[in-house]
Amino acid sequence: MIFKKSFKVNQLVLQSIKKELQTALNTYSHPFRYFTCGTIASKTPKQRTVVLRAIEGDFKLIFYTDKRSAKVEQLRNNSTISALFYHPEKKIQLLFTGNATIVTETKELQKIWTQLSDKAKKDYTTKKAPGSTITPTDGIDYLSDRNFFCQVEIETTTLEYLKLTDSQHQRIEFTKQNDGWESQFLVP
Repeated sequence: MIFKKSFKVNQLVLQSIKKELQTALNTYSHPFRYFTCGTIASKTPKQRTVVLRAIEGDFKLIFYTDKRSAKVEQLRNNSTISALFYHPEKKIQLLFTGNATIVTETKELQKIWTQLSDKAKKDYTTKKAPGSTITPTDGIDYLSDRNFFCQVEIETTTLEYLKLTDSQHQRIEFTKQNDGWESQFLVP
């Protein structure tokens, strides 16, 4: 009886997570719109903030980047990735871990590119790669005939949910299986 009850609770938690992420896609002020993406570079963790652009299927998270960026090189060497979200009002933390796929040349990606505003396109058309050294007086030059736009897809393998409350925090770890998600409660 307890197992069935906890299974149902966990399914409701997964549904609420997906709903919050879907809301973030259409609400610029939603706290889950931006997340901290973690990669590994030469045995050192690297983190940066990225924008959630889409969520597909069983928590496949998608963001865009410049294919010359350090994170892309890091993911080519080690596809392990994490995505950390935090909602300060609801006091919910989500930690996704999984493997990243870098998508560079598809018709769908080209369609997305054509729908981006000119301002957004500038993020992917700089003459120098992101992270390149410049002087404070250097301007940033842009290319008009070329872009370095790509998409990173995170195939989630584990999802950790943490709800902070005044009385008792709740922490659940979800692990992706062939037939769905296996879950277990953890000490917060």
